[in-house]
Amino acid sequence: MPSDSVELRIPASSAYLALARAATAGICARLDFPLDRLEDLGLAVDEAVSLLLLDAIPGSELTVTWEPAAGGVAIRIGSQSSSCRTPRTTSFAWTVLSALVTDASAGISGDRVTLTLVADREPVGVT
Repeated sequence: MPSDSVELRIPASSAYLALARAATAGICARLDFPLDRLEDLGLAVDEAVSLLLLDAIPGSELTVTWEPAAGGVAIRIGSQSSSCRTPRTTSFAWTVLSALVTDASAGISGDRVTLTLVADREPVGVT
């Protein structure tokens, strides 16, 4: 992992959702994101974590990794999945999530599902 990357490991429990959101705000503020984008990304991380928690194996761990990218950040959120399937990209939660970031994708490797969010400093749709 590059030295500028940050990784957070927390129990896969809704009790820790606020910690993932707070860490997102702190890290993105350090990367000079404007205040309105901090709110957008906090909400996007909330949605992503919530989607993963619906299918996370009880007692497992959730990881969140923030990696600075040119003009923004890539956020990867992963957990062990009981069904070994990615979240539905047609759900309301996915629609909200994808509207708040530049790009959102889901992948699976073994029993681990990872959501990747890419966000620019500028709000989505602004050039």
